[in-house]
Amino acid sequence: MGNIGSMVSDRDELLAQVAYAYYHGGEGLSQIAKTLGRSVSMASRLLQEARDRNLVEIRINYPLTRLSEIEAEIEERFGIDKAHVFTQPSRIDSGEQLYRYGSLCAASIEKELREADLIGVSWGRQVNTIVSSISVNPAERPGTVVQASGASGALGDDHDGARITQRLADRLGYTARLLPSPLIVDTIHVAEVLRSSVSIISVLNLLKRANILLTSVGAPFSETSGLARSGYLSEAELDDLRTKNAAADILGFHLDRNGELLDVEINFRVIGIWPDEMRRIPNVVLAVTGIERIAAILAVLRGRYCNSLLTDRATAEALLAVAD
Repeated sequence: MGNIGSMVSDRDELLAQVAYAYYHGGEGLSQIAKTLGRSVSMASRLLQEARDRNLVEIRINYPLTRLSEIEAEIEERFGIDKAHVFTQPSRIDSGEQLYRYGSLCAASIEKELREADLIGVSWGRQVNTIVSSISVNPAERPGTVVQASGASGALGDDHDGARITQRLADRLGYTARLLPSPLIVDTIHVAEVLRSSVSIISVLNLLKRANILLTSVGAPFSETSGLARSGYLSEAELDDLRTKNAAADILGFHLDRNGELLDVEINFRVIGIWPDEMRRIPNVVLAVTGIERIAAILAVLRGRYCNSLLTDRATAEALLAVAD
């Protein structure tokens, strides 16, 4: 690794060199520590800091095994252009399952993302894990990634739409256009004022011209609902949604089981591209897994809001079992 201590001028450079020595140079922590003149525990902390600062990208290329017969059945049954259904090993925990799903989704759609010059992207755990699996390889031509709905910061930074938009733009070498608004505002009047502002109009108009939109869908009353976990929905609003038989939330908007936009106040307080505007985007990619989201997925498919579906075998089979 050389005289690493005298070669660096700032901490990031030091961290990058420690990471290079460990991952590419094959040096152990004790050897790195000796070169640095530090303890092994300090070398370990530096390596961890390099990971935490995203100076190290570790990518596992899972075998891309897809289930073509199930894919064809979904495409025919729901009239969508493309379904990607991945196999599910049974011996991995939920964290690795999500990571594997994100990696396979990224491998399936990365080419389409790189061919698009205008990409919309939403928020949430599953979208985040896909974007985090896109390789860092800046394109030679310009492009833009647009935040499809307002910031959902209460979900945590990694799952927020603004962070995901910027992360995808960085990985593709594109420009990020962020939507300067919360996802859901306090009143309909505030929403109307924001939607008429020049800065938000410009972003929403960009979204309408997107080549591709990557999104997911939530089940309003499940433990996995990002909106419910974020605290955006009060008990009164949840009760109203139950009364109206809400089946799905997509980009913050709530739909009934047939994919129709519900006539509930909260839908008119959302800042983002409207569901009916999604239908005009050439390729809306719905990335979603989980048996608890079957009704939500059906609502999106029945409403014809997506062209492509990325899911796993268990979800796909459950979807086909209950489809009309």
